[in-house]
Amino acid sequence: MENDSNPPDETALPAVTGASELDANGFDPDAYKWVPVLRRPRSDGWTPQRQTEFIAALADCGVVEQVASVVNMSVKSCYRLRRAPGAGNFAAAWDAAIHNASKRLLDVAFDRAINGSDEPVFDKEGRRVGRRMKTNDRLLMFLLRAYMPDRFRAADADPRLIDHLPPLALAPVSEALARLEPVAPEAPALLMPPDQLYHAYDMADQLKGKIPHWHRAKGDAEPGIKPPFDAAFEEALERAKHEAVGIPYVVPTPRSDEHDLD
Repeated sequence: MENDSNPPDETALPAVTGASELDANGFDPDAYKWVPVLRRPRSDGWTPQRQTEFIAALADCGVVEQVASVVNMSVKSCYRLRRAPGAGNFAAAWDAAIHNASKRLLDVAFDRAINGSDEPVFDKEGRRVGRRMKTNDRLLMFLLRAYMPDRFRAADADPRLIDHLPPLALAPVSEALARLEPVAPEAPALLMPPDQLYHAYDMADQLKGKIPHWHRAKGDAEPGIKPPFDAAFEEALERAKHEAVGIPYVVPTPRSDEHDLD
C-alpha cells in the first residue's frame, strides 16, 4: 500500500459511521481501532521463493526444524507465518507437504519390520560391548493387518486395541485466533477521517512496518516500573563506593538555589 505525499481527498472518503450492535465475536465495533502497518519486502524475510523452497523441502523430510535451517529461517518464524492472517494457502501447502512426507514413515516401518533396528548391547557393568539388529513383531503384525486384511482379519479382534474414533472437527488456528479479536470492517481505512487517515499512514511509513508501542497488547502480569531509589539509599551507595577505594566521603552541601524562595 503506497503512501502518497499529499493527504487523501476528503471527497473520496465517506463520513465516519458508528454501530451499536456487537459483532460476531461479541465486540463493540465502535471500540475497534484500525492501525495501518505498511509491510516492506525484505530479502531476508518470507519471500515467495523462500516459501516455495520451505514447502518443497518439508515434503521431502517432514521435519520443520531441519527445513527451517535449510531456508535459513527460525522455527518460530515458520509457525508464525503458518498461523498469520491471510496465510491459508501457505498452511494448506504445509499440510499437503506433511502428508507427502508421511509416506517416509511407511518406508521406515517396512525396513524396521523386515531388517530390524540397530540397538546397542551392554555388559553387566554398563559398558557397550556390541550391537544387534532387533526385530519388532508387533510392527510386523500391524503391517500385515493393514496390507492383508482378509488373511489377518482375526487380529483385529484384539480387545487391547483402542477403538478408532473419527478425528475432531477443529477449526484452523488462524480462525480460532480471529475469534478472539474484533471483526474488522471490510474497509476500515474508509471509516477514519481524512486527516487521521493521512497521519496514520505517515506514522506507519515512519515505523517501517512496526505497530506503535502504544497499540501493542501487554499482559496483566507485566512488571510495572520500579520507583527510583530515595536520597538515603543514594547517599549510602556513594559512601560505600568511597570507602571501597579509601577516599573519605564528604556529604555534599545543598546549593543555595535548591532552597525554596518565598
